[in-house]
Amino acid sequence: MTDHAPSVAMEAVLKPSCPLSEDMQKIRGYDFNKGVDLQAVMDSYITTGFQASSLGLAIQEINLMIEKRLEPVEEGETKEPDEYRSRSGCTIFLGYTSNLISSGVRESIRYLAEHKMVDVIVTTAGGIEEDFIKCMAHTYLGDFSMPGKELRLKGINRIGNLLVPNDNYCKFEDWLMPILDQMLLEQKTEGTSWTPSKMIHRLGKEINNTDSVYYWAYKNNIPVFSPALTDGSLGDMLYFHSFKNPGLVLDIVEDIRRLNGQAVFAKRTGMIILGGGLVKHHISNANLMRNGADHAVFVNTGQEFDGSDSGARPDEAVSWGKIRTDAKPVKVYADASLVFPLIVSQTFAFHADKLTADKTTE
Repeated sequence: MTDHAPSVAMEAVLKPSCPLSEDMQKIRGYDFNKGVDLQAVMDSYITTGFQASSLGLAIQEINLMIEKRLEPVEEGETKEPDEYRSRSGCTIFLGYTSNLISSGVRESIRYLAEHKMVDVIVTTAGGIEEDFIKCMAHTYLGDFSMPGKELRLKGINRIGNLLVPNDNYCKFEDWLMPILDQMLLEQKTEGTSWTPSKMIHRLGKEINNTDSVYYWAYKNNIPVFSPALTDGSLGDMLYFHSFKNPGLVLDIVEDIRRLNGQAVFAKRTGMIILGGGLVKHHISNANLMRNGADHAVFVNTGQEFDGSDSGARPDEAVSWGKIRTDAKPVKVYADASLVFPLIVSQTFAFHADKLTADKTTE
């Protein structure tokens, strides 16, 4: 027996450290002995670690987008057509999946559209129709474990722990069909070339409801792109309409030129993408056309092990030229329903006075 620990163990456990930079953030959370100060709690996230720090960095990056957005674009600084002329120092693209419109995150998104705080929106078919349907009937809180068979027999649709009566979609059909008839008439008599974004603009006008995201997008002339517009209840209605009154055409080629132009002719661009799939890639690919976005924040729960674009970290987008090599993109691994209202509170809403100073709506 020896009275000394083995040297190999001592060396392994007591290995000396290299010095770390003095300007590195030191981990420290909020001290509730100071009382309940929600702003101070949010301020402490960046030094809390894990996804709290990612959320703090996302807030910083979006605030940088806002700072750059407030920088004016000088007359004559760009030479692109007026259709694509950037009106701000940073064109902000907002993308989100349909479940967020089904949820209460819709109200956060509506706030951004109402006050024209973003420049371009990209979403799925469900992200369009669910907004209009909510103007006609309610979505309810249920439970993730409610049996699908029982709900089907009752005519109730489940989105996670949200419940949507099937009657809601019947009301949507009753509202939408006459509008499709009118769109087809204008196509035939006036030569109107419809695209998904033009259709969404028209539906935003027709809904005439201040609770609607797309009412405010219409009022504030924010383009809304949905390249898979047929993948949802809207597609169902277009399918039924094609039998009743055939001939309506939606041109996705015109929309892709318009979307890409929003990126190509922007002074700077920022991407805020909630969720994955089509919306994440569609915005990212538009920014490829300008050799990458200057700023990017992703919020999703996707993992990269399966090679999906949904789960890919921002660095993968850098390799494709969708985010610039000198950018500082952030991914927050979280359910957007938890964190996006917090993000809005610390960014767009926090700077509302500056963002709305020169904007008026009818």
